[in-house]
Amino acid sequence: MSTDIWRILIPLFANIALAVISYILHWLTLSGAVSALLVGFLTYRFTGFGGWALLMLFFITANILGKVSRAVSRAIDNGIQKKGGTRDWAQVMANGGLAAAAALLYGLDGGRLGLVMFGAAIAASTADTWAGEAGILSRKPPISIKTFKPVPTGMSGGVSLLGTLSSLLGSILIAIAWYATFADFNDSSWVFLASIIAVAGMVGSLVDSYFGATIQGHYYDPESKRITEHEQRNGKKLELCRGIRWIDNDVVNFLSNVIAVLLGWGLSLIIL
Repeated sequence: MSTDIWRILIPLFANIALAVISYILHWLTLSGAVSALLVGFLTYRFTGFGGWALLMLFFITANILGKVSRAVSRAIDNGIQKKGGTRDWAQVMANGGLAAAAALLYGLDGGRLGLVMFGAAIAASTADTWAGEAGILSRKPPISIKTFKPVPTGMSGGVSLLGTLSSLLGSILIAIAWYATFADFNDSSWVFLASIIAVAGMVGSLVDSYFGATIQGHYYDPESKRITEHEQRNGKKLELCRGIRWIDNDVVNFLSNVIAVLLGWGLSLIIL
């Protein structure tokens, strides 16, 4: 077979295997597996194995932290009803769609700007996921990023010291991995670009928390007498008590990812 065919088949087979394994392990629903196949294929095809490995670093750590935090969440029974541990297409695209688009941009353009946007998207998703999952493990209750008052563990918009530090660590980890994968070590501008990715990822996570506290829809469940992020219970719509009804956690994740990518793009223009 020609080299061009292998460049398509290798990413395709690698991501089919990943999608199947993730579905078997209940990390992804069927729709999530199909979406992950698309995101992974575009990333591998246009950024190579290194870019794909960067995406996998986010994906694997997110699932491991998710399993741990959900176990703790069930143990403390805080009543905040989030999506289940098996991620669907909306969650996959909210966290990986812009990374795939940036990878495609890099493949078409070949410039470093697409690479920075790619790194910023993954850094933001990693920072936000690490903050949310690790924050549940905090011994101290989180506070609202808007009111600075205590909120139930796991509620969108809540921040904690552990979650914030985990967010920073996740963003820096992706920036370092991005630098190690793509940088020309003889060109100091790559260090600044990696720093931009770290900053963009952290800002994206903070924006996610702020949007979660302001525009994300939250509902009152009269049966459990608790606030939930689910719009319905047993097929019945719940009363909106905060935010906008059509904005859920997936929309918030996507919007914060957009902010991070735009920030990475804007700051990079200063250097590139």
